Amino acid sequence: MLLCLLGTAAYLPLARRWRLIDEPNHRSAHAVVTPSSGGLAIVAAVVLSLIAAQLSGTIAADPAVAVMIGALILLCLIGAWDDRRALPVALRMPVFLLLSAVAVLACSDASAMPVWSWPLLILAFAWLLNLTNFMDGIDGLAALQTLLVAGGMTVLGIAGGAEEDFVTLCVIVAGAYGGFLFFNWPPAKLFMGDAGSLSAGFLMGWLGLWTWQGGDLSPVAWFLLMSPFLLDTGITLVERALHGEPLTQAHSRHCYQRLARHWGSHARVDGALLLLHGCWLLPLALMTEFSSWPQWTLLVLGLFPQLFLIAKLRRLQ
Repeated sequence: MLLCLLGTAAYLPLARRWRLIDEPNHRSAHAVVTPSSGGLAIVAAVVLSLIAAQLSGTIAADPAVAVMIGALILLCLIGAWDDRRALPVALRMPVFLLLSAVAVLACSDASAMPVWSWPLLILAFAWLLNLTNFMDGIDGLAALQTLLVAGGMTVLGIAGGAEEDFVTLCVIVAGAYGGFLFFNWPPAKLFMGDAGSLSAGFLMGWLGLWTWQGGDLSPVAWFLLMSPFLLDTGITLVERALHGEPLTQAHSRHCYQRLARHWGSHARVDGALLLLHGCWLLPLALMTEFSSWPQWTLLVLGLFPQLFLIAKLRRLQ
């Protein structure tokens, strides 16, 4: 966290000098010009921490980790370029699919997986990259969600006796996005931009692959913690598809955006997400490890109240 705090503080004046800024438009939830691409500082902190952890032996010197670090750096740089000069979807999507394939191949055991699951995992990973990008539309929300998922997985990993490598990765991700949140909390002094939101999706996908392959923690726990973003983006995408809208066209119709307009506050939406995690999703995630309840029951308990709330929020403008 300290490394990201210091790095972000050093980056902020550079962003202004280099004109890495986000100017408001008709879809924006902010009204003032704000420095962006703060994800460069986040990813720098994550990468340096991972390298230090490998050198100290806290994380094993696994070639897969080196591959993931390289893919993360490349994705962050692509995101930063997209922040400055918007890249066409026809260029971004093949790159996202390629990096997703690299991540899945690096983190998965081919011998333990059926062939048909590979394209599904690659598409799911690519979806995660875009998902966090879609949800980074108000101050603090995407950084807070990343902190809560990684922090929740840290708690689960420590309590459940997960391997040290996994817990260390969770701590590093939570610390980096937690440090950035000091600058991104409403009213934001700095946006993470695509450089940070795409990287957040990549890191959340990495944690998901680890739970899927490692066996120490239930993938249901990861899914529960990710569910606020998964449900909002998934339902919004289906709704737009049913209405015949171009899916690549930008919009501001996610539930969190409707709620922010209704309340007139970004901080209240962030607070609602924090309460949802602390009072409901994290306890259910812990129950996947320490209760005899069926996993599907815990999943239904986690998703049903959110689906009910989303149905209510869809009525807002």
